[in-house]
Amino acid sequence: MGFNTVAVLYNDYMADLRRDGPIGEQIAAAMLQWSVRSRDPLATHFGAGMVVSQAHADWSQVVIVSRNSGVRACDANDLDFVALSEMAECLERHGYKVTKPRKRKPSPTAPDPSPSAGDEGRS
Repeated sequence: MGFNTVAVLYNDYMADLRRDGPIGEQIAAAMLQWSVRSRDPLATHFGAGMVVSQAHADWSQVVIVSRNSGVRACDANDLDFVALSEMAECLERHGYKVTKPRKRKPSPTAPDPSPSAGDEGRS
């Protein structure tokens, strides 16, 4: 059945969205730029929001929306507690066991990452 696009719409632009005007063209242009987002991070922005995800209509899209931005869950790093707890709750409802990883202590025998005194200036 084609492709679906997920976008974040900024409520501050609601008046512009109501009037329509060029916003429809800007959204369409951002949707078409989805494939070049790695080369141009602003390609998917359209003034009143941004395209977050795009996939075939038969596939699910899981996104995280926060701070006037969004990201596909598979690309998310540095998530806040709210996003992590909601994801954990969802997984638990589907029968998964979710535990927070323990913080690792550095190994007492780990080598010193600083360069040795005799290696300075060498490549």
